[in-house]
Amino acid sequence: MTTDTLLEFAENRGHRVSYAPLSDNQAFSIEKKRCHVVLSNRLSGIEEKERLAHELGHCEYGGFYNLHSPFEVESKAERLADKWARYKLIPPGEVMDALRQGMEAWELAEHFNVSCEYMHQALEYYRSVGLV
Repeated sequence: MTTDTLLEFAENRGHRVSYAPLSDNQAFSIEKKRCHVVLSNRLSGIEEKERLAHELGHCEYGGFYNLHSPFEVESKAERLADKWARYKLIPPGEVMDALRQGMEAWELAEHFNVSCEYMHQALEYYRSVGLV
């Protein structure tokens, strides 16, 4: 999965993605008739792809919150966006196949073109839910 593939996915689903010189956040999404994702124009490569996937996760399941939301609401929305992004960028079935072939976490990160930190988080999550 590439950033271009994610951008094409967003376009096909009617989500708008734009870039801006963000200072506090590197990305955010809002819903006004349709989903709008804004990414920092300073992001590139893997970081851009990971942030975009996360924000599209908010769009795909409608998980938005505001500054006045209780922590539980915000936490749930973030967890679901992370889950959606993981499944999109690192499909569990493909991870299981790669692990059976003896690939290590850093090799998986290279294979799926994600950061090592992101891969470790995905593996930890997949193990916690019994997928790998």
